[in-house]
Amino acid sequence: MTNANDPITMLHNASERDIVFNGLTKREYFAAMAMKGMIAGNLNTKDIVQTANMAVTQADALIAELNKRE
Repeated sequence: MTNANDPITMLHNASERDIVFNGLTKREYFAAMAMKGMIAGNLNTKDIVQTANMAVTQADALIAELNKRE
């Protein structure tokens, strides 16, 4: 199962006993990659709020599809 709120990376503390989560969640990372692609492809970048909403929608769709296959 792909949890949208799981981090994309895990960091261990100095004692190696505890796992510390820092950085982006999977959902944030997927949305950022989608938005990057839309901006690079000049897809509707005049309305940046709409572009951001589309990126989050695409991230959620990817997570849902990944969860269907597990």
